[in-house]
Amino acid sequence: MTDVPATIQERIALPGPVPPRQSVGATTVTAGDLLAMIRRRTVLIAILFVLLSGAAVGGYVILHKYFPRYSAEAYVECISNLPQVDVGVQENRLRKDEHERFIQTQAKRLTTPDILSQTLQLNTVRETNWYAEIPPGEHIKQLGDDIAAGPMRGTNFLRVAMSTKSAADPHVIVNELVKVWLNVVTNQSSDKFQQRLDKARQELERINTRINEKRTQLRRLEEQLPPGASQQELNPTALKAKDYQTQVAALELELAQLNQFRSVYSDPSGVGITAEDRAAVESDPQVLQLANNVFLMEQQIEADRQKFGENHDVVKTMQTQLAVAEDRLEAKRIQLLLERQADMKEAVDTAYYNTQAALFDANERLALVQAELRDQDQTLFQINTLKDEIENDQIEKEKLNTAVIDLQRVVLEKSAITVDFTQNAVPPIERSFPSLLMLPLGIVLALGLAVGIGLLVEILDTSVRTPQDIVRHLDVAMLGVIPDIDDEEIDIAQVETAVRDSPRSMVAEAFRRVRTNLQFSAPAARQRTILITSPRPEDGKTSVAINLASVMAQGGRRVLLVDANFRRPKLSRIFPDVGSRGLSNMLVGEGSLTSYAVSSGTPMLDILGSGPIPPNPAELLGGEMFATFLEDATSRYDHIIFDSAPVLLASDALVVSTAMDGVILTVRAHENS
Repeated sequence: MTDVPATIQERIALPGPVPPRQSVGATTVTAGDLLAMIRRRTVLIAILFVLLSGAAVGGYVILHKYFPRYSAEAYVECISNLPQVDVGVQENRLRKDEHERFIQTQAKRLTTPDILSQTLQLNTVRETNWYAEIPPGEHIKQLGDDIAAGPMRGTNFLRVAMSTKSAADPHVIVNELVKVWLNVVTNQSSDKFQQRLDKARQELERINTRINEKRTQLRRLEEQLPPGASQQELNPTALKAKDYQTQVAALELELAQLNQFRSVYSDPSGVGITAEDRAAVESDPQVLQLANNVFLMEQQIEADRQKFGENHDVVKTMQTQLAVAEDRLEAKRIQLLLERQADMKEAVDTAYYNTQAALFDANERLALVQAELRDQDQTLFQINTLKDEIENDQIEKEKLNTAVIDLQRVVLEKSAITVDFTQNAVPPIERSFPSLLMLPLGIVLALGLAVGIGLLVEILDTSVRTPQDIVRHLDVAMLGVIPDIDDEEIDIAQVETAVRDSPRSMVAEAFRRVRTNLQFSAPAARQRTILITSPRPEDGKTSVAINLASVMAQGGRRVLLVDANFRRPKLSRIFPDVGSRGLSNMLVGEGSLTSYAVSSGTPMLDILGSGPIPPNPAELLGGEMFATFLEDATSRYDHIIFDSAPVLLASDALVVSTAMDGVILTVRAHENS
């Protein structure tokens, strides 16, 4: 229960689309929600703010009184005389940030143990309060921790600063430290730069020797090449190779044709005989003579056939002679064709072997020219490689020349750095720590921390605190809010019977509002059977069930209040008239509703106890006997209200809810999640 009032909009779901359900983690927190959280935690935030502000003020006072710090700082301008090119390196050593890195190096050198030790040997430093407060043997470490040295970005200045508890110490120590460092820097020897100079000169001499050797080798290679060898279109060897390639291609084509002719004239079937061969045979004198004889005999036979007839002996004799003449003619032709074929084959073979020999000779010449051309290409490759190496050596030589010039300058100047004590450290006018600005800043931080802790406590508290939590996270109608009896002006002996015992109390009026909202939430025909449950025990569901049944009975409705909590029945303790037999007996077929229901003392309200606790409550409540009981009860009463077990501890309420017209979930403020 809660003592926070609820508006009618929060208690009754308004018409319209139901917003999508959101989990607690997915709920969007608005500015209004944050303000509401702050208002709910105002007392906690105020207490935390007072405590944290007091701690901030107290801390400031303690720091101001016991831990003051006075600062002093000096500025030194540093200009590097180091060579711009490092020996043997192909690119500049110092880049865009060369000044900053150089000054950082000098700052690191300033805090080296050697310089710190020399500074601590000075009497002016030993006489300071800072030196007296440091334990013996800790001075070098403490001075290294207290000194802050670093470059000022975008300039050549090195800033050296120190803070001490005494205003008379920091400027003295800073000035002495800078003087010691300046003496060390200005007295640096140039021996290492002389060594680098000698090394650079030796390297330069080696590079010159290497360049001369490569140039000599380059000239020898160039003399081995014919004029124009470096240009493909003018290289005589390349042109020769091109001509030989053309000859080889032509000879290969000719050889292929001759090989084809050889296969033709080598065919014994005579398939290879051409029309030209046949014409040459026909023009032979012997063939012409025989062909003329055959023609004359054919003329004579035709004349004899006309003169003597087809079957005359003269005709037959002439025909026999004609056949012999034709055979002789054909034999002669074949003889001459074979002779011509043999002659042609011999000629083709001779041409084939000659061409083959020419091709072999051309291939040899081509191979020699190509080998010569490959040698020239290898020589050209060596020449180009030498030229590239000479060019790289020239670049390295130029860089070494620059390095030699820079190193000579450093050696002559006897210094690698130019320093100028631009500003000495002066005595501090006011303390640097703690600053007065820390006081308002601490108060602001205290306020922010207090609000943050309050919001964190509010966010981590996942209990139901306001009706808005129900509306925000659940898509159900809010029927009402019952105030806590501690806020009640009228004494209430027990909250379970508040409506009956104290009808004019705020609690009773709250239950009447719940009854009114319940009547408007659904038609009366759909409010016959109502289940009252809660997430956990001690959430007030029994009190809600009894008081809601009482106000509904006071409204003129016949109401039956049923104790369906077989786990921990309570109605028998509140109403003494309720016997030991009740709902469980009816569900196993023992007795009837009229024999177990008793009057509550409130008109129109009867009570039905739970009866003996069964071993299987869920099975009984989900059986057919329970449906029979509901049918009998709804025929006798306008409303049947069930007080059930908590839903998070038992499944009884879930089983019964399937047969109910509605379910009322009782949530206890600051107790339920």
